[in-house]
Amino acid sequence: MNRLGALLLNDFRHAGKDPVILVGFFGPLILIILTRFGFPKLAQWLDLTYSFDLYAYKDFTAVLLVVTIPMLLGMINGLLILDERDENLISYFAVTPLMRKGYLLYRSTLPMILSTFFTLLFFLLSGLTKLHLEHFLMLLLLVIEAPWFALLVAAFSANKVEGLALYKIGALSFLAGPILIFFVPEVWRWVGVLIPTYWPAIVFMAGEEGISNAVMYNFSIGLVFHIILLLMTIRIFIKRVD
Repeated sequence: MNRLGALLLNDFRHAGKDPVILVGFFGPLILIILTRFGFPKLAQWLDLTYSFDLYAYKDFTAVLLVVTIPMLLGMINGLLILDERDENLISYFAVTPLMRKGYLLYRSTLPMILSTFFTLLFFLLSGLTKLHLEHFLMLLLLVIEAPWFALLVAAFSANKVEGLALYKIGALSFLAGPILIFFVPEVWRWVGVLIPTYWPAIVFMAGEEGISNAVMYNFSIGLVFHIILLLMTIRIFIKRVD
């Protein structure tokens, strides 16, 4: 417990020195607040000014915003890993009782816990959607994406500048998942199966009428795909650290 406390204190220390990390930690909460109070105002303005019904796209908006939560938290954890790698702290942790496995477990568990909390908070407070049973299946896929994205940023970046650039490219690419599900004809949606966010988005869409065979089918494939991605990224990260 003391070792985990030391890691948490180290995270707070880095957050206090780096505004990007500090904003990232509060980013999901800011997103929820803006959605709760900003979306109705924007919808009203668009309706009065351009006769555009933004509420017709509220499901798409909900999915698009909720998939950004694990990406944001994953990026923050990835940047923290890069800081610790630059300071040779990862090598230090490897020879302590915590060991590298303990460090990886902490760095994987923390974004999963935060993603679970903020994603549930989004479903409960955003005003765009209500929490249903199928959302927990979507949530499980999303929380796996958080540590995967954290390790992805850290494994393929030499420093924080590269990490931020990779995050921006990755975020734009992964946001294509919900876009494909909601706006591309069904016959062409298969092109998105290699995009992680495709699977929580299709689970959300298929789950509009409750838990069904289609929901469980897409969830099962998505879960296997996410686990494979996470395990592959862990192996790449370990090799990079070595």
